[in-house]
Amino acid sequence: MKFRSPILGLFTVLLAAFVAIHPVKALTPSDNILWGVNESGLEFGKGPLAGTNYSVPDPSYYLSRGVQLIRVPFQIIRLQPVPNEPLAPNMVGYLKTIIAKDSAAGAITVLDPHGYGFYPIAGQPQDILKNPITQQDYLDLMQRIAATFAHDDVAIALMNEPHTGADSDYAPVWNKAIAVIREAGFSGVIIVPHSHWSTASDITPDQPFTGTIVDPDKNWVLELHLYLDPDNTGTYRQQIASPTVGVERLAGAIAWSRQSKVRLFLGETGVPSSPVGLAAFQQLLQNIATAPDVFWGVAVWGGGAWWKPNYSMRLDPLYGVDQPQFNLLEYMITPELLYFARDATGIAPDVRIQVDGKDIGPPVTITALRTGPPQVVAVRSALSAGPHQIRILPAGPPGSGPVYLISSTWKGVADSDHSYKAVTSSGYEFNITIPN
Repeated sequence: MKFRSPILGLFTVLLAAFVAIHPVKALTPSDNILWGVNESGLEFGKGPLAGTNYSVPDPSYYLSRGVQLIRVPFQIIRLQPVPNEPLAPNMVGYLKTIIAKDSAAGAITVLDPHGYGFYPIAGQPQDILKNPITQQDYLDLMQRIAATFAHDDVAIALMNEPHTGADSDYAPVWNKAIAVIREAGFSGVIIVPHSHWSTASDITPDQPFTGTIVDPDKNWVLELHLYLDPDNTGTYRQQIASPTVGVERLAGAIAWSRQSKVRLFLGETGVPSSPVGLAAFQQLLQNIATAPDVFWGVAVWGGGAWWKPNYSMRLDPLYGVDQPQFNLLEYMITPELLYFARDATGIAPDVRIQVDGKDIGPPVTITALRTGPPQVVAVRSALSAGPHQIRILPAGPPGSGPVYLISSTWKGVADSDHSYKAVTSSGYEFNITIPN
C-alpha cells in the first residue's frame, strides 16, 4: 500500500464512511443476531511477554459502541504451554478480564483456539487428525477450558480453520471434544468449525456440511468464514469483483442452514475500505440481517491495537477516526444514527437528544465542521411500533456556535424526511413512525 498523507487519509476515510452508510437504509436487524468483532492480540507473535511478543486485547472501544460479541483468538501454546498441564495463569487472567468487561456491557465472549487443526508439542504443530497422542492432548485442553470458564458468559469454539481433512473426518474429534466440554459443566454454546479453512461458499444444499455432530445439550452452531477477494483468502491482493459477491457466496450456506436447522456463526468476515469493498460489505450485512433464523452471530475481522495502519481490514480507529467498515457494522448494531455538524465559529456545542421527551444519554459535543464529513451519533433506544417524537436541544456553554442536524438513518421507519436543519435555541424536533 502506498503512503498517503494522514490528513488526506482522515478525510477520505470519513467521507467513504458517510457515503457508504447514508444513502442506503439497512433492513431492520433482528435482536437474535449477535453482531461482533474479532479482537486480535493473543494470537500474535512468538514468545511469552505481553506487550512485547503479543498484545492483550481491550474491547472497551467496541463495547462502548454496542458490540454484542467479542471473538478472542489465542495461541494454544500460550494458554496451555505444556500438554496435559494446567492452563497458564497469566493467560487465564487476561481472558477473565476480557470476559468480565464483555459481560458487564452485555456482550458474549467467543474463546477461539487459533490452531488451524493443530496442537503444539514442543513448539511444533501436530495434526489432531493424524496424531492420536496429539488428539488426546487437544481433548485435555478443551476439558480444561470448559472447566475454567464453565460459569462465564462465553461460547467455546473448538478450533480455528481446520483444513487437513473433510468434515466427516473431523466430526469424531469434535464429538469427543463436545463430550468432555459438557462433562466439565459447560452448558453454553459450542462452536463447531467447518473444515477447509471454514470457507462459507463450500456449503450449499447440494454440498452440505458432512459432519455428524452429537451434542447432548443440542446447543451448537457451525462456524463459517467469508472473505470477498477472488481467492477467498482475505489477503485482498486482488480486488473485490462486485458489490454482490458476499451475498452470492453466502446464499448456499443460508439455504443449507434453513434446510438442516443448524444455525451459523460467521466467525470471520471483513473487507478493505475501497468503494466496492464497502458496498459489498454493506450488502452482505444487510443480507445477514434478514436471516435471524440462520445466524447466531457475526464477528468482523479485524480489531486489535497491533494491526498496522495500512492493514486493509483494520477496525480500530486510525488517528482517532472510526474506520468505515466498523461504521457499517455499527449501523447494523445501533437502532438509529444521527449526523451532525457545526460552524467553524464559536465553542464546539453540546446537544441533548430526546426520544419521547426523555434524554437517551448524556449531552454530545459536536466537533465535526460543515466543511467536512459529519459526526455520527448513535441513538441506542429501541422503539416500539407507532409514532415517536425526536428532539435535539442545545446544551452547550455560552459562546457555543450553531449546530446542524445533517440527516439521519432511521431504519424501517415512515415520516422521516428532515434534512439539514439548524438546531436553534429552542431546539429542533421531528416525528417518526415505526411500522407494525
